[in-house]
Amino acid sequence: MARVFIFLFFLATSLQAQQYSVSGGIVDVDENSLSFVTVLLLKASDSTFVAGTATGPLGRFQIHNTPQGAYILKASIIGFNDFFKPLEVTSDMDLGILTLLETSEGLAPVTIDTQKPTIQREIDRLVFNVENTSLSNGSSMDILKRTPSVIIQQNSITVQNQPATIYINDRKVNISQAEVQSLLEGFDGSNVKSVEVITKPGAQYDADSGIIINIVTSKALTPGYKGSFSADYEQAVFPKYSAGTSHYFKNDKINLFVNYNYSKRKEHKNDLGEITFFEPDNTINSFWETDFVRITRSETHTINSFIDYSLSEKTTLSLSSLVSLNPRTTYSNSEIAEIFNPQMQLDSLFTTASGLELEKNNIAIDLGLNHKFNEKGTMLKFNAHYTNFDNIRLQDVNTNYFLPDQTFLRNNSFLTDAAQDINIYVGQLDFSTQLFKMPFDLGTKVSSINTESGIDFFDNINESLQFNPQLSDHFKYEENVYAGYFSISKNWEKWRIRAGLRGEYTETSGNSITLGQETEKNYMDWFPSANINFIPHQNHTFVLAYNRSIERPNYSLLNPFSYFINENNFTTGDPNLQPAITNRYSLEYVAENKYTFEFYYRTTKGAVDVLSFQNNENRFLRSISTNIEDKQGYGLEFKYYTYIKDWWFFYHYNSLFYEKNSFVAIESDNEFVTISSSGMFTQLLNRFTINKDGTFTGDLTLTHLTSLATGTYIMDDFTLVSAGLRKSFWDNRASLSVTVNDIFDTFNRKLQTDYLNQRNSYFAITESRFLQVGFTYNFGNFRLKDNAKQIRNEERNRID
Repeated sequence: MARVFIFLFFLATSLQAQQYSVSGGIVDVDENSLSFVTVLLLKASDSTFVAGTATGPLGRFQIHNTPQGAYILKASIIGFNDFFKPLEVTSDMDLGILTLLETSEGLAPVTIDTQKPTIQREIDRLVFNVENTSLSNGSSMDILKRTPSVIIQQNSITVQNQPATIYINDRKVNISQAEVQSLLEGFDGSNVKSVEVITKPGAQYDADSGIIINIVTSKALTPGYKGSFSADYEQAVFPKYSAGTSHYFKNDKINLFVNYNYSKRKEHKNDLGEITFFEPDNTINSFWETDFVRITRSETHTINSFIDYSLSEKTTLSLSSLVSLNPRTTYSNSEIAEIFNPQMQLDSLFTTASGLELEKNNIAIDLGLNHKFNEKGTMLKFNAHYTNFDNIRLQDVNTNYFLPDQTFLRNNSFLTDAAQDINIYVGQLDFSTQLFKMPFDLGTKVSSINTESGIDFFDNINESLQFNPQLSDHFKYEENVYAGYFSISKNWEKWRIRAGLRGEYTETSGNSITLGQETEKNYMDWFPSANINFIPHQNHTFVLAYNRSIERPNYSLLNPFSYFINENNFTTGDPNLQPAITNRYSLEYVAENKYTFEFYYRTTKGAVDVLSFQNNENRFLRSISTNIEDKQGYGLEFKYYTYIKDWWFFYHYNSLFYEKNSFVAIESDNEFVTISSSGMFTQLLNRFTINKDGTFTGDLTLTHLTSLATGTYIMDDFTLVSAGLRKSFWDNRASLSVTVNDIFDTFNRKLQTDYLNQRNSYFAITESRFLQVGFTYNFGNFRLKDNAKQIRNEERNRID
């Protein structure tokens, strides 16, 4: 037995001794180290995957435990030609310095090499490269849904439990979240180079941006024309349709891009609510159970155009426009409410039928001038922006009250007629250069916003509409912001530092004419930011970051108007809302460029939110726009990605978090209340290349979020499992995709609040489970890369 043990010991030792390491460094033609280069070791016999890694911040790589044999080493990164080197591994090998050549700007070959998605980590962001990958066959929204650490639920796009601001090419997309999603769903994913999740934005970004998702589009390389047509069909409770077309033309002087998208949607939403009303001594007065159903019908036309004209080799003039037309959106609301006494005996009930019609038009124009002074990066950019947004809303509410035996008691009916008009003017100047061999940015920005809103309230008495001046209003709001910033960065062998400072002086005035309320605010705020990156070894990186930002209220939240579910349930704005200040700190550690650990802490004073309170005396539930006294959150994140097989890319994101909201309970004698939750957010993303030429791909995604404090509510857990397949054919001219979302119908969840004399909840049932089929056809010289850009400006984001 001892001999067997000794034999096995020496056999294992011998086998282990035949495992070698392969290392080296990668640079560009200027001998600059290239980090995040994907390095693969392939069998020489059949090119099957053996092992892989990525270069660290110093451009070095090392592949361990390589058996003796013949291999091909492949190094690749977007923007450079793939590098191949045959190897015969018989001992530890240091390949020295390998040089990658930048991709030629000529016309691509007749075939397109479909790559796999890759992930890069930079000093302030995570970069998800998707150009020419299996994901680029869908829409831009499909890419965003599959971007690591991003979660999309209904019209909310969040990162680290915070709403994210969408940028395209470092310019903010400032339309409503719903319109952003509609825009991206009609924007071809082949135009997208990468998605950047910026959790540590610098001073060049607007102070109210917070966490940023920046979508980087491909650059124009060659002259010619290309176009595409796409269509999607979605089946949930009701069917939904969308269709779009994109056209691009380029010659020596002009880049032209036009995109049109049309969508028609019918959506179903069901809320099951419960309210317990209390007496002043906290005994139960009654139980209310509600069943609310809303059917939404909408049609949206979106036109995005861009023209880029080269005045000279160093100067470019650009003009872009975004037109979003929503000629008619209707909400058909119905609700049944049953009222029980403390012994759970039916006491009475009421039914409400409510209709709402919306007409929205959003028109934006952007003018830009870029001048490049030299090849060292000295550049001047000028941008002028204008937006006009108008919104007309007509709502009627009709409620009938009954006894348990259906005996009619009374009726209450009313009608509201509201309108809103917003004009936004923005001018911006940015200058970039080298200062003492350090990148230096300097800029200024001026914005002016004018919004005018009005609501007329009519009581319906005996089929006659009577104007109610007490509930009507006319509201004017003006805001001027004057901003300036600078930032500077410096790289050493093991240290990288970037720091900046932004200052914003704000003037606001609001006037509620009917209520006789005038508010004026003038304030100056400073917003420092800093990132310190320490790299003691190519496999170890530490990042310490700080950022201060501001959250200004959306214009709609400033309007003192009400939207009614029924006369006992409504939402109201507040013209006295204050801006909120957020301070965010983070410490990050990256091991082997694959394993990332990050601890973050965030505190917000006066966070703008919509809180719900029940009035126990008059039996109603109202949601009001308000400032939360204190909002805090901290968490520990873990990120890991790898290629399990050459055809299987895997990404794991996990976050342990704590969230706390502290506010004044206005219906509970103004007591100070804290709602908190601790939990976990998990995301598993799998990408599969099913056939060898990369034209047949699939994905499988699992997302799980435990309970989360949001406003006055605690949201229950949810799990989302989705899968998709995509097949390209006709030499990549066309693609067909099939997606199943929320396969197990586990996304919808309950929200509930229970403190002091407040106890209510609702279970929101949306069309989360659906089947979607998409088709895209490319024509013309479709292999051209385009310069698709879109209007983006921070003030537009606050419209909705």
